[in-house]
Amino acid sequence: MRRDSGDRLNVRRWLPPLLWAGVILIGTSLPGSLVPRQVSAFDKALHFTVYAILAVLLTRQISEVTGRWRAAVLAIALTAAFGAADEWHQGFIPGRSQELADWLADSLGAAVGALAAAAGRRANRPQTAAAK
Repeated sequence: MRRDSGDRLNVRRWLPPLLWAGVILIGTSLPGSLVPRQVSAFDKALHFTVYAILAVLLTRQISEVTGRWRAAVLAIALTAAFGAADEWHQGFIPGRSQELADWLADSLGAAVGALAAAAGRRANRPQTAAAK
């Protein structure tokens, strides 16, 4: 397991995925009346993109402690679960709704983002026995 000075896990490195998850939650907590109508035309692409970014950030961090492909699978599972929980949460927000199609876009974005991040890790740093 990679550790920073003082033999402690580098918690600050986890800030990007945690902050991005917070951005997602803030955006999906807005009442429907505050969401511009123009957004609905790009709804599924927006879901795909924000969850792909979350999965990339998670894959990067998880791959610090395990192999890149295992990291991608874990990131996909975590991101899809987060998307499902967020869709459920939207059912409690006025003017918002839960949609299976939104969760499918979230999950597809997660898969593409995580797999792209895992594939890119090979090009960016030497492969170790754990990354194979």
